[in-house]
Amino acid sequence: MAKAEAERVRMDGLAKADAQRAQGTTEAEIIRLKGVSEAEAKQKIAEAFEQFGQAAAMDMTLNMLPEYAKQVASPLSNIEKITVVDTGGSGVNGGANKVTGYATDLMATLQESLKASLGIDVKVCLRISQESEIYHFPPSTRGMSKRT
Repeated sequence: MAKAEAERVRMDGLAKADAQRAQGTTEAEIIRLKGVSEAEAKQKIAEAFEQFGQAAAMDMTLNMLPEYAKQVASPLSNIEKITVVDTGGSGVNGGANKVTGYATDLMATLQESLKASLGIDVKVCLRISQESEIYHFPPSTRGMSKRT
């Protein structure tokens, strides 16, 4: 009787070990597939950069600006009430205008950050996209479309 109980406990332990091993293998495969998917996406981005060069960089930069602006301004939407005590005078740079000016300043410094870190000059990108006869970047759509 004790031998049968010991065998049952052993078999139960083996079954649990097999189940955990299968779960671990499944989780590892999911991680591997995510990695493969991310690598393929990065490869496609790299191919687009290789094929379209600076136009692809401009397109990515210009398309990410609205989302960046949204993220920069989103903390302001969480403010329910604000009391501003400003002794620096009135006008466009004082009072509550100063609070919203912080978001504007962050957007302005983005240009400098992109230029310093990635070598992308947003002002040049915008000028080129407006002057370009090859590529047109309409503000209402994402991605590049060839002009015909």
